[in-house]
Amino acid sequence: MGILIYLTPAVVLWAITATVLAWVFFGRLRREQQQQASVQDSLARHQAALSQMKARAVVSARELEALQQAYASLRQTLDLQTQEALPAEQAVERPPVPILVMERLDISAEIGTLLAHVARVARSIRRYSAYSRGHNAPELSSARYDLHWLSDCLHSLDQIGHALARGNVDTLTAACTELLSMYEQYLKDGSGYNSRDTFQRLSSHVPLADVTDAIRSIAAKASLARQAQTQTQASAQLQAAPVA
Repeated sequence: MGILIYLTPAVVLWAITATVLAWVFFGRLRREQQQQASVQDSLARHQAALSQMKARAVVSARELEALQQAYASLRQTLDLQTQEALPAEQAVERPPVPILVMERLDISAEIGTLLAHVARVARSIRRYSAYSRGHNAPELSSARYDLHWLSDCLHSLDQIGHALARGNVDTLTAACTELLSMYEQYLKDGSGYNSRDTFQRLSSHVPLADVTDAIRSIAAKASLARQAQTQTQASAQLQAAPVA
């Protein structure tokens, strides 16, 4: 009996400990099973989403292939139509021939004169800068008028440049006519702005006679080139006309 008194608490303690350990073990096992089930469920959802994406990719690839085939077909049709229309367009309208390579219009000397004129005007304008006259030197009373007229005689030269770039003889003639009117007016104006005074005082630096003659020469050559073009076109039309 004395032994049972000591064994009973030990057995009870062991049973309690075993029960607690079993409860802890099975609780952990249950949590692990729940986590594993959650992972498997998430994996299944991801696999399902991946399968849907693959199916959509296949559909998109088929649609892209169909679009590429349709584009290739349209491109081929457009190329055929362009090739058919090209001979007709070439017969009706030809691209303009650049003026500077026309046999009947050599204006290289005149263009050189215009460039020299631009350089002379630029040097004259530079004399009015603070760098040239000194930062503390007073500005000439005529500077505001001189600078105006010096820049004015340059800013319209772009009309000749545009006409040459387009290869248009008529536009070149019109530009030269307008420039000639401007340059002739410079030496006649006696108003308050008085361009005549500016160009007379600066005649040794910016002579207008050479550039005016160059512009007049370009206008004359352009007119002759236009007449030659008209005669060439008329001859071509006569040759192309059917014989009755």
